[in-house]
Parts: sequence; C-alpha cells; structure tokens
Amino acid sequence: MAKRDVAAELLRELGQDRTGFHSGEELSTRLGVSRTAVWKAACRLREAGYAIESVTRLGYRLTALPDGMTRELLEQYLPQGRGETVICYEETDSTNTRGMQLALEGAPTGTVVLADRQTRGSGRLGRSFLSPGGQGVYLSYLYRPDCDPAALSLLTSCAGLAVCQVLEELGLAPAIKWPNDIIIDRRKVCGILTKLASDAETATVNGAVIGIGVNVTQQREDFPEELRDKAVSVQEAGVTVPRAAVAAGIITRLDDLLLRQRILSQPSEALIGELTRRSCTVGSRVEVISPTGEYEALAVGIAPDAGLVVELPDGSRRTVSSGEVSVRGLLGYT
Repeated sequence: MAKRDVAAELLRELGQDRTGFHSGEELSTRLGVSRTAVWKAACRLREAGYAIESVTRLGYRLTALPDGMTRELLEQYLPQGRGETVICYEETDSTNTRGMQLALEGAPTGTVVLADRQTRGSGRLGRSFLSPGGQGVYLSYLYRPDCDPAALSLLTSCAGLAVCQVLEELGLAPAIKWPNDIIIDRRKVCGILTKLASDAETATVNGAVIGIGVNVTQQREDFPEELRDKAVSVQEAGVTVPRAAVAAGIITRLDDLLLRQRILSQPSEALIGELTRRSCTVGSRVEVISPTGEYEALAVGIAPDAGLVVELPDGSRRTVSSGEVSVRGLLGYT
C-alpha cells in the first residue's frame, strides 16, 4: 500500500477555500489524522514554498503559492479532479517522447505530461527547443481523435488558439506566426509541435500528442545571445504569473476546445476566422522553403485545413501545407 501524502491532502483541503481559516480540529477530522500530523504537514508545505498562515483558535489558511511545476500545485489552478490524468516530471528528455509512449500504452484522451525542465526538447524540422528548469511551461497533451482524420491537420492551430486565449486573459496581445509559433512584440514566446501515433496494421491514427513550450519567467539575458532578438517571455512582456497557472490555463482551454466543444468535428470556418484574426502572417510578405523549392510570396489567407494560402508574383495562388515560412520583419527575416 502506498504511503499517504498528508501534506498533499492538506493542500487540497486548504486550496478549496483560500478566503477563510480552517481549524486544526476540522482538518484533523477531514483527513483522519491527528492535529499534530496536520501541523507537521503544514510545516512541510511551508518548506516547499507555500505560504500558510496559522492563527490560534482560527486555524490555517493558504495565502500564496510557489512557482513550481508539480501536480499538487497544478491542482490549485485546475478544475477539481482534472489533475488525476496529469503527470509531472522534475526533469525528462522530452514531454512529447513521454506522451507518445503513453499513447502507445493506451493512456486516455486528455492525459497531460509536464516537466520543469527538458534535456531534449524538440521543435519543428528537427530543431531543439530550449527548456531550462524553473523558467517555462513544457507540456504535452494526448488527444484520441473522435473526428474525421482529415481534421487532424487543424490540431496545431487549435493549440495555438488555446495558448493565445490564455495569454490574452493575462492582458497580452499574442499573434500566430504560421504554422506553430506564438509571437509577442515580434518575438517568439511559444512553440508547438504535434506528433501522431499510428496503428501500423490498420494505418489509422489512434492518438495525437501536442507539445507546447512557453517562455514564462526568462529575462533577456537568460536567452542565448543568438536568441535575444528572437525570443521573449511572458514576464519580459510585462506580466508576472506562476508557471503552473499558465500550464493549467492551457490544459483547461484544450479540454474546452477539443473535448467539450469538439471543435474538430465542427465546420472549420469559425476556427479559421479566429486564427486569421490573430495571424501575423496573413497580409505579410513571406519566404517559403518547401520540398519543391524556395520562393517569395504574399500570405493572403488560411485554408480550411489550416494550410497557408499565398499569392505568387504572377498572381497565382497556392496552399502551403508543410515546409518553412519566414515572415518579413519577424525572427531575423528581413
């Protein structure tokens, strides 16, 4: 039998009502432990960075949370019970790698893997994603498709919309650089990488893992010199927020879009409209690097499958579904 974590149980109790005090006797009864055990658990939480006020004859009250990335901390920001399918690592190679393993092992849709730091964070086209400890949100979200397989081309876009909505609630003005970068003040704050898990025998997709990395607390000097003009964090953009709150916001938004609204089973017009409104690519001159060659064009829209519609110098149009697109004036492309 696993040993009880009384401190984690106490945290859940205090977190349910942070406005009032909870007496030691009340907590002792709820948890089924002695008042001494409650006191010891409160001490453990304080050592972990939680601010717990205690007043004689009144009891305990949770007044502030640390900036960490544990399931117990995330549960303070998530709907009750949502943390049951959230797995947190202090360090892992890649949350996407862990997520793909869980997909193959049969984990349910909505399973989330988070890490305080990644040693092999990955981006598009084989690039690495810088993932230092204590500074960002690195999570992967497992989605079991219940939609037309063709709609899976919209998954990365759904994740981009979810991240934008969370940042907008913080008072920021993010934009989406097609297909997977979130931009603030012309610099990258978030990258998204979606991978599909397939059944080789049936050639069907039975899972998709959406990897999301957000710079949260870095200052300019924390980025490598070659990235300082290309990367930005939420804090550098002017908002100080706990990383767990950002992570929980993204999880909740993805739950809403994918599981409650089932947006991938709906006509794509509304989603495309939301993406277009937030796009910093549409209307800009771009350079396209694709398997068929490199060329410059004008980005004029987003297709129903989330591809980028571009107009060539001769007036003809084509849809870009893969490859690299640089936007003039962003991330070093002039």
